Amino acid sequence: MGVVSRFVGAVEAARQLGVQRATLYAYVSRGLVERRTAIDGRTSLYAVDDLDLLATRSRRREPASRPSLDVQISSAVTVLDEAGPRYRGRDVAELARTATYEQVAELLWTGALPARVDWPAPAPADVRAAQQAAAPLRSPLHQLIVATLVLGTRHPDDTAPALARRLLALVPDVLAGRRAVASSDPRLAARLAAAWDPDAGPALASALKRALVVLADHELTTSTLAVRLAASVRAAPAEALVAGLSVTAGPLHGSAANAVHALLADCARNGVGETVARRLGAGERLPGFGHKIYAGDDPRLTPLREAIALLPDRDGRSDLVDDVIAEAGKRLMVRPNVDLGLGALTFVAGLPATVPHFAVARIAGLVAHYEEELGERPVRFRGIARPAG
Repeated sequence: MGVVSRFVGAVEAARQLGVQRATLYAYVSRGLVERRTAIDGRTSLYAVDDLDLLATRSRRREPASRPSLDVQISSAVTVLDEAGPRYRGRDVAELARTATYEQVAELLWTGALPARVDWPAPAPADVRAAQQAAAPLRSPLHQLIVATLVLGTRHPDDTAPALARRLLALVPDVLAGRRAVASSDPRLAARLAAAWDPDAGPALASALKRALVVLADHELTTSTLAVRLAASVRAAPAEALVAGLSVTAGPLHGSAANAVHALLADCARNGVGETVARRLGAGERLPGFGHKIYAGDDPRLTPLREAIALLPDRDGRSDLVDDVIAEAGKRLMVRPNVDLGLGALTFVAGLPATVPHFAVARIAGLVAHYEEELGERPVRFRGIARPAG
């Protein structure tokens, strides 16, 4: 008879490790602690064997058996738990339904949610300089990065929030290429909608706004760590922001929704059942499903799907998304995540998969973490190299 593993709840698991529950979830996300869902379908349980091993390593300071670089950083920007992320103590799903991206950005930067935010229009000279520098580049993300560097050069004395306000104000003009952005609504989501689809109505702006809000931050992700690393050696705001934006290009991070868009297009061509069966049969991971933090539904997905359902959908693409979720549910033990919602947004709206909505949204969180890191003593992040072979 095999050994039966024991599992405990989150409160007991955190107590055994002597950490906060947010740290426990971070251990799960790094694969250090196994988590299962109880028979009620909601409660998370944690493997006692993994907890004991992790506690022993901590006491003996033994190296982990898998590559890992663990850095403890105190942060008040975003807290993660199974109920979902909270920006400065406020539920993100509710913010996505009720607040603008501009309000949420100011909340992340200042700690207070303003009743109204009116960022100034971009300076025409800044727009021209950024457009000229970005024009030769085909990648929208690269255009965003170059625009950041241009503003950092033109306004070297800007604080990180001041730079972000300038950047976010002119981003639609840069990403629209040579086309003028025609929007009577000065808010970022509406101007992005007009930049990416001149014929778009308010439904696309609403969907993009929710996407921007739910993506604004997610605690200490890889792009956030890149920015904090740069801030720890006192890099300028633009340089640190570019470090974080560059990391979002990774298919395991900010570009994950591109693979979801491709999956949905594949399903539209070849049928949902056949496509899902073929991919899983080939041993592929189905993009847009599963999350190491959220055992059940990703709480960021629901407000996104609510907005996507309001988009014009003459081709029935929203129904196809529902079919993919249903088909995957028959074959997988994991639930859809926010990447499914982001890929579905571009797919249903008929936008290119490469629109950098993740990177644009994350500017707010990256700047908040940059500012917070400046308040800490400088830290030289260093890895520990081991001989290869």
